[in-house]
Amino acid sequence: MSVGTVPSRCRRWRGRVAALAFAAVTGVQAAGEPAARAPAAGSPAAGSPAAELPAAVAPDRLRQAARADFVLQCAGCHRVDGRGSTPHGIPDFRNSVGAFVHLPAGREYLVRVPGAAYSQLSNADLAAVLNWLLLTFSPAQLPADFRPYTEGEVAAARPRRYDDVVPVRHELARELAKLGFTLSDYSYGSARKP
Repeated sequence: MSVGTVPSRCRRWRGRVAALAFAAVTGVQAAGEPAARAPAAGSPAAGSPAAELPAAVAPDRLRQAARADFVLQCAGCHRVDGRGSTPHGIPDFRNSVGAFVHLPAGREYLVRVPGAAYSQLSNADLAAVLNWLLLTFSPAQLPADFRPYTEGEVAAARPRRYDDVVPVRHELARELAKLGFTLSDYSYGSARKP
């Protein structure tokens, strides 16, 4: 096994722990995860996110792992601070990207865009990165009932990659504008704007 290669069983475990840690830290249950039971006095209940986290795995460490994956796989275009590069058609994530999850098609869009769908990240790691970037760059735009991405959701949507992302992005921008959201500038394919 080469340096940096993670066996699939470890990636699955890491994705599961990331979803549990996200729930433990934010109080938001990941879609498809069982509801946590009320803990007994002084201790987490069996089956709750806090009880399932190994003591050695801190939620902060999982956020750092998602951030590291973002830096390695996404920041080359979207930059470390999420500001993108408008002249090069790379949208700014800040105060914008969270709006997409208000629409089922927008939520799926974030998984199916070429940079995400074709990344080297496992489905679990991509889910963790999406959750991290939404909470880091656009928490104010998230719906009150935001459900974190899960490995299964990413696995279901990811194979259906877009052949042409430009019209999809423009249609989502129109739909989100009807809901009062303004997305960041998107100059890629600007000659084909409707």
